[in-house]
Amino acid sequence: MRKVVIVGAGLAGLTATLRLLERNYHVTLYEQDDFVGGMMRAFDDPRTGTRREHAYHMYPNWYYNFWKVAEDLGIQHNFSPRTGFRFFYRERETNRQPKLHNPGGAQDLVRNLTSGVAPPADLFLFMYSMIDILGEELEGDGLLDKISVNGFLRGRPYATERMAELHQKFWETVWGVASYNASARSYQTFLKYGNRVPDPQFWLLRGDKQTALLDPWLAKLRSYGERFELCLLHRLDTITPARDGRIAGLTFQKVDKSPSIFRDWKPLTTAGGKPVPPVKVDVADADVIMAVTPGAMANLLTGELINLDPSLGQLDYLEAEPMASIALHFKGTLGGITDDVTALMNTPYQMTFLDYSKVWPGLTSTLLYVTASDIKALLPLEPERRDRSGRLILDLDAPKTAIDYLLQAFRMNVPFEPSDIDLKATSLETNTGEELFANAVGSWRHRPETTCRIPNLFLAGTYVRNFADVSTMEGGVATGVMAAEAVRAKSGEGAEIPLILPEAYPRDLFRAARVALAPYAASAKAWSAYSDTMARLGIRLPGLSDPFRADSAVLQEVDRILRELLAGRPVSGPRQGLGPLYWQDGESDKHRAA
Repeated sequence: MRKVVIVGAGLAGLTATLRLLERNYHVTLYEQDDFVGGMMRAFDDPRTGTRREHAYHMYPNWYYNFWKVAEDLGIQHNFSPRTGFRFFYRERETNRQPKLHNPGGAQDLVRNLTSGVAPPADLFLFMYSMIDILGEELEGDGLLDKISVNGFLRGRPYATERMAELHQKFWETVWGVASYNASARSYQTFLKYGNRVPDPQFWLLRGDKQTALLDPWLAKLRSYGERFELCLLHRLDTITPARDGRIAGLTFQKVDKSPSIFRDWKPLTTAGGKPVPPVKVDVADADVIMAVTPGAMANLLTGELINLDPSLGQLDYLEAEPMASIALHFKGTLGGITDDVTALMNTPYQMTFLDYSKVWPGLTSTLLYVTASDIKALLPLEPERRDRSGRLILDLDAPKTAIDYLLQAFRMNVPFEPSDIDLKATSLETNTGEELFANAVGSWRHRPETTCRIPNLFLAGTYVRNFADVSTMEGGVATGVMAAEAVRAKSGEGAEIPLILPEAYPRDLFRAARVALAPYAASAKAWSAYSDTMARLGIRLPGLSDPFRADSAVLQEVDRILRELLAGRPVSGPRQGLGPLYWQDGESDKHRAA
């Protein structure tokens, strides 16, 4: 029976373990924490007496490899659909929470343009820019991987400040990377798969990750009996190469608590205070899958390993981003909160939130999960303080800890009193021990493949090259499948492990839409500039209406063009009398879609 050692029990490691167990391999899974899940973790915190998670997660339709695992685990019904995102605007007299419905698809175009998230002209340009980027040839090591999302957008003649800010908010709140650093190639990849199956936009778990996802997953792995071994609180310390170019051994250090959660973790000691001897694992006759973060993998590299495969040295070029999440428990219910993922506009730390009490069954008081994607300025601070009874010590008037600053900013948008908070249950968690891989400009050429020159070493994780590209759950699952299949293909034992590739519309369709809608983009840019100028001057001209208003025939015409393109039908130019600003008679033939 073939033996495989997998290091890291995140989604990639769990997926590789499952697929290899199904094919009669013996798998030993090592994890540094006392729980599994990685970035998808959930664990019981003895300090707060609550089950904690690392933020909420969204599951789009095109995560086919993840959905296949969910089906195999029998948990495909543990999810509820959501059709878009809300944007929270704090104003003088009210809080506005407009919503973008399935923004990746054409079916909600008119409704989104008049949603109130931004002026209609800027919203049109926001959606047109997605069409534009989808029409570009930016794959592989080409141009798009070498320019940022913001750089691509700012170079377009139709760009407006509000349009660019919407992309910035969307990218940074979801992936924690500023759009001026994020790879345009990665953005294109995410858009093209989401655009193909946009409704619903994504799904949410109906319950905490431990109960609804990880417990069923572990139960499935343990059903394989002695062929599965799970070793928790084992932190990999050394990879030892052999003279024949293989990996000969792994040395693990036993630790007293989870390093990715607790900064004060220590090597495990005996009752007498002596260090527990390291665990040395002979892998000379086994295959090793490293399913850890790129930072953790880079820290394990030595000169000997890089000599065996110099490409592994490229891992030091990859970047990771810290982020934080707050489990904000209230004593009672908080009104005015929807069940949608909501982004806070015009606030520091790039914050979003979701009301778990609207998603999880059985919660009788409000539980908001608040994420902050830009927390570098807060990293030098102590995350939180607690008294001897375990109650959180807050000072929102004179902040001293990271959670003080985050809740101070959050309260500016969602009003509450500190006395409303359950101070025992509320907690802050950061991923500083296991940071999220960032799809930064130029990162694709530095990302490794699943296999390398070391014949019994395989890599898995969102940083490994894969079709999903962006650091997502699907990327983790997909690279787990890829690593398991590479092990299987090498040994030739067991049935092939298939990787499910999502479909995407052909690039020529978006090129055609880009041409067909270009005159409308010119009009929207002109109208946006006009509106801004009039606002600065304090002038409002009577009788001049917005050509992108809700009942405008222009919107209906744009909607018609997109629907005809998606259906594969020939598209004519604008109908007579419907041309917006700068559309001249006779121009339709010049701009007719190919």
